[in-house]
Amino acid sequence: MSTLHVLERLEAATGLGRRYSERVLADLVADWVRHLPLVDGDGNFGSMSGDEAAAARYTRVRLSPVGALTLRSERGEVGPLPIDLIEGSLYRGGLFAPLDPATTIRAVLVGAGSGGVPRTPTGTITADPAGVDNRDGRWVQRYQLGATIRTGRDHAELVITSPPFLVATDALVTSLWDRIEQEQRRTELGNLSLPGTPPSVAGDEPVPIRDVVDATSGRTGTWVVVYPKEGVDIIDAVDWVRAVWPVTVHVDCLAGDEIYDRFADWLDLDKSGVHALDELLNEVEPDDD
Repeated sequence: MSTLHVLERLEAATGLGRRYSERVLADLVADWVRHLPLVDGDGNFGSMSGDEAAAARYTRVRLSPVGALTLRSERGEVGPLPIDLIEGSLYRGGLFAPLDPATTIRAVLVGAGSGGVPRTPTGTITADPAGVDNRDGRWVQRYQLGATIRTGRDHAELVITSPPFLVATDALVTSLWDRIEQEQRRTELGNLSLPGTPPSVAGDEPVPIRDVVDATSGRTGTWVVVYPKEGVDIIDAVDWVRAVWPVTVHVDCLAGDEIYDRFADWLDLDKSGVHALDELLNEVEPDDD
């Protein structure tokens, strides 16, 4: 259906103008905003890098299978779905980390109070070793959301294949290049310091990376290649890359135990909706055994 027609019907039914509804609809389509998009879009709906979507008259939308199942759940035709557990609220500045849909569903289906170590559907998530912090009577855990890094075709290459949640690929490349240039300048300046201050040793360690190339495409998906300098230990190179923002970002959310308590809330509920969602996300192809 034409996106423009959908927006017009929405305004007629609710009074919500296009200035607001168009942005909300685009968020429901964008797989970089929602891990389980509720709407399928045909056309240009913008990008994670901030590119504007095409005008509504040039695009089309329809309910995704997950969106259709969500409406069935709201109508009471199937049991409730843990959409809020999966999506989290970090992209709205909230205190709940987005979780891997498979991990969430498995935890609910087996009746576990814990889904194991939280994982984002893109990238990695690890807890800050500093532990939890009590803020206004609520225990908050700082997490590190990190890009997924693997070796390339040449094992001397590193490839970023998934940025942290809501981080654009071009932001990764720009930040890596900025850090390379900053540290190269610092190395070239050596121990230059202000009069009367002890010399700095910041420039003693050379930059371990020589080049960064964004080879992202529709065929490969995210594919940012990082080239370490010759002779650099690959582990040292990975550590250096991970230390760059936003290859790794820090976010605050509910402490781990509180996240797992959310799973436990589902134990006594009708799981028919969760089973249906599990089947949607794990469809068996006809040729599979």
